[in-house]
Amino acid sequence: MMYPGLIRKISGLLAIVAMFLLLGMQLVYADDKPKHRQVILQGVLGKKAVFFIDGKRSLLSSGEQKDGVTVLAIHPNSALVKIDGKRRKLRMGENEIVGVPYKQSKDVVVSVAPNDHGMYTSVGSINGLPVSFLVDTGATTIAMNASQARSLGIEFRLNGTKTMVSTASGMSKAYRVVLDTVSLGSITLRNIPAVVIEGAFPVQTLLGMSFLGQLDIHREGGIMRIKKKY
Repeated sequence: MMYPGLIRKISGLLAIVAMFLLLGMQLVYADDKPKHRQVILQGVLGKKAVFFIDGKRSLLSSGEQKDGVTVLAIHPNSALVKIDGKRRKLRMGENEIVGVPYKQSKDVVVSVAPNDHGMYTSVGSINGLPVSFLVDTGATTIAMNASQARSLGIEFRLNGTKTMVSTASGMSKAYRVVLDTVSLGSITLRNIPAVVIEGAFPVQTLLGMSFLGQLDIHREGGIMRIKKKY
């Protein structure tokens, strides 16, 4: 036979155990809440756009949907999308963080994700014209080949200063120039030194330290974060 006092003690212990079990269940459910999602517009290629969605790269056209992101419209430097049912305007390279609640980075930060070869590439502009950049912190200056410079209307032979630079194939003739504007995402800097190299090197315009050296750069989980200094 159990005594009434012992029964009350056992009942109290069971109530405490039940309370901890319930609290544990609530903590598990809290951990299962949706995490913030990251969506980056990396580049626009005609009628398609390159998105970086939660660590995965996707090439989407207007009307296509992937991983909860629906593309509504594509513009030269931005895209209108619907993310988990919410309409957002993404600008080139800007970091959009979406979750519950919605949060957007206050700082002007351009995020560049590595491609399948581990290289950091992004679409920007030089003197207002679109350029595909290879972001290269090892390059001392912006560098492009002569064909790229001509397509951008840069009169390097007329306005540039002759020099020699070292390339993979040896020393090459080049011209030092100053670019009126260089943009990466929403970051625009003026009067940026660059070199135009005779021949086919580099294949892709190098976005070097004459531009990047004026910005704060750090990496988070493989993503390169580029922020304008204030």
